[in-house]
Amino acid sequence: MEASHRHFYRVRSNGSSRSWVAMWSPPTLENNQQFAVLAQVFRAIGTPQLLASDFERGFFLMEDLGNLHLSDAYESAAGDTLALQRLVESALDALLPLQKIGDSAIPPYDEARLIMEFDLCAEWFAEQLIQTPPRPTDANTLAAARRTLLHAMLEQPKACVHRDYHCRNLLLRSDAGEQRTIGIVDFQDALIGPALYDPASLLRDCYYTHDETLIRTALERFARHHPLLANVPPQKIMWWHDACAIQRQIKAVGIFARLHLRDGKSSHLHYVPSVLSRAAAVAHRYPDLTTLAQLLDRWAIAASQHTLIQRESNTETSL
Repeated sequence: MEASHRHFYRVRSNGSSRSWVAMWSPPTLENNQQFAVLAQVFRAIGTPQLLASDFERGFFLMEDLGNLHLSDAYESAAGDTLALQRLVESALDALLPLQKIGDSAIPPYDEARLIMEFDLCAEWFAEQLIQTPPRPTDANTLAAARRTLLHAMLEQPKACVHRDYHCRNLLLRSDAGEQRTIGIVDFQDALIGPALYDPASLLRDCYYTHDETLIRTALERFARHHPLLANVPPQKIMWWHDACAIQRQIKAVGIFARLHLRDGKSSHLHYVPSVLSRAAAVAHRYPDLTTLAQLLDRWAIAASQHTLIQRESNTETSL
């Protein structure tokens, strides 16, 4: 995974068409014990079965869920609204069993962690990447917006949260006849937190932009089928969802900048302008977030003009 220190290899059998996935996960850099524990906790909901492990050296052998990511399916279905809607609904349906899991091995998604994540953007993107620290008025804007967003997130019903439930961590499997099922990877950071965090990760994906009508329709359908959300007014559902999406997108920009500056990984930089612009567009819908939206708009312009981000965007376009 680009945002981690793990490396993955597909292992094939010489005598058959079977394959497995081998993972090297440096023990000093990754929480391999938690990965193994959650692989067992989530074993019946579409995550790969863990077949063998060597914790001392960080080697793991897992079930192969295939190589058709939801992002690939989105691209194949581009322009077909009904096909895209079915893909999104399948992913949301697969989320429901995960959300029901409550296990002592899954820590809480608490206020301190949410604050830390929100602050990554100002620290790594504004201060260090574009070297434009927030002005006092901007700091006040960020603090007020953070309070508003966190209140919306913390007042939601609690459920098991994957925390990275997007189109690159979901695979389409066809091992059940013609019926395709959703495979789920990168689950080791799961927490118990806002029930609409994962739907927001999927519907306001950093790597794919869905039509607003599709988002609203899919979200309303998800809420109707969710035992913790079915009686919540649609307007409240949308606000909770969008609050999660804005917090997550702001966090993502900070992580993308940190990946480049700290870890020497620049492949996510070209997403920064669009993620900021989309977060701003959602924030503009809520009067309490107007000044945040204006700040995000300024940051999006600054990001699009940043020489390094321009270079990475041009590189991505040429591939």
